[in-house]
Amino acid sequence: MRRCLVVANQTLQAAELRDELRERISAGPCSFFVIVPDTKAAQYDPVAAGAVLPQPGMWWWATWYARPATDEDATAQARERLSVMLDGLAALGAPVEGDLGSSDPLEAIEKACTERRFGLPVTTIITSY
Repeated sequence: MRRCLVVANQTLQAAELRDELRERISAGPCSFFVIVPDTKAAQYDPVAAGAVLPQPGMWWWATWYARPATDEDATAQARERLSVMLDGLAALGAPVEGDLGSSDPLEAIEKACTERRFGLPVTTIITSY
């Protein structure tokens, strides 16, 4: 089984990522670990956090998030995006786990790889956060 590490926050519902994940699921058995960097409110890109249009059967990708006013709001939005992603991938039959990570994506990846002790091979999917 292929293992995929997904790192995204504001772009977690982006069409490009959605298409890539669906392609990997279609290609054969794979599991996912999703890291959502806990981006601070001041670091949010209001365009990246905008809405996307879902494809049929993909309602869980279409969630709009306004730019957060506080770091607490940013964390709540990141948790919501993570929950939606985990539920959506599980509904497609893929084994999936995930967690919030450091606001620095590289730190989040390093910590997840150290704590989770991912075996090889791991396919890493990184998207802007």
